[in-house]
Amino acid sequence: MLAVIAGAVLLTGCQQKNAATVNVKVVKLGVPQPNVQVFMFRGDLSEAFLKNKVHATKNIATDEDGIATFEINSMSFGVSSDQATFIFETFDEDEEVNGKVAASVKKGASKDVTLNMDIL
Repeated sequence: MLAVIAGAVLLTGCQQKNAATVNVKVVKLGVPQPNVQVFMFRGDLSEAFLKNKVHATKNIATDEDGIATFEINSMSFGVSSDQATFIFETFDEDEEVNGKVAASVKKGASKDVTLNMDIL
């Protein structure tokens, strides 16, 4: 039993060590947008899946500075990959995509990207 617990702690520690961070700044006409839901998708999804937020891996609201910070665990990169592409989108009130940006990030790295709403 102790070995199982130790293994779980070790695995969790490895995942956190290799976690990546993507800071998505959402702007509209150059102005940061607070309280906007940003949806994260795997980069290997087809356009049809990217148009529906139910296929998102996670979603986070922007803070007062218009930034949504996504912590991406190592499992999201796949077994043999040290880098992956993620797509971040915002949707309007009609559930249409009104902002989109892709980010390629390496395990353990941090990246800042800007998502311009209404510019596709």
